[in-house]
Amino acid sequence: MSAAPITVRVAALGIAIHAINHVLVLVFSPFSWNVGTVFHLIHAPLYAALVWPVLLGRNWARILITFFLGGQFLGRFVVWVMFPSAGAHLALLGGWALSIVVLTLLWAPGSSRRYF
Repeated sequence: MSAAPITVRVAALGIAIHAINHVLVLVFSPFSWNVGTVFHLIHAPLYAALVWPVLLGRNWARILITFFLGGQFLGRFVVWVMFPSAGAHLALLGGWALSIVVLTLLWAPGSSRRYF
């Protein structure tokens, strides 16, 4: 097995940051149990578990994280409407940007496509 290209390593770091963000949202949430709490409880370990398979070049992991990030990307629109504060919107914009970077790094560069 060859070492993962830099594009895949940076994407894996982005996936790990998403996993950590899921935990931070739980820790700092001003709300009690709700749908978002369950979402973050489930997705934090799922994202974390996908970092290593992505680094190993497992295409199923790339497809699965794409599915998760796509769903989360769309879900952020709901959160945008439900939480109109500037802080929430700033966090959502950061999440959208990180998701776009991760997905682009996993699918666009030739080195990433060849690795998977």
